[in-house]
Amino acid sequence: MAYNNGAEGLVPDFIRNYGVNFPVGFASRESVQDYLQHLPGKPSYVPELLFIDRNRTIRAQHSGAADFFKDQDKNIRTMVESLLKEPSAAKKNGHSAHKKRS
Repeated sequence: MAYNNGAEGLVPDFIRNYGVNFPVGFASRESVQDYLQHLPGKPSYVPELLFIDRNRTIRAQHSGAADFFKDQDKNIRTMVESLLKEPSAAKKNGHSAHKKRS
């Protein structure tokens, strides 16, 4: 997801230059910050990795140099396998993700 200024014009070149074979989107910085539930003024770090479950709940969120990325292949696989084992609940109204409350 690209959200830098001019992202709409940069995404096609990124796809062409890097030959990516996965969906690449763009959005405004404000909408991304809102979706990620970042506080205003809080710095953003790249990469930002989110795990969203079948019910659109953000289950995990990792930024920048988090320890999660030290063994990212193992950690991503573990998280995805865990989420796939969970049953899906009845479809809820609305379209935005929300964070799971502890």
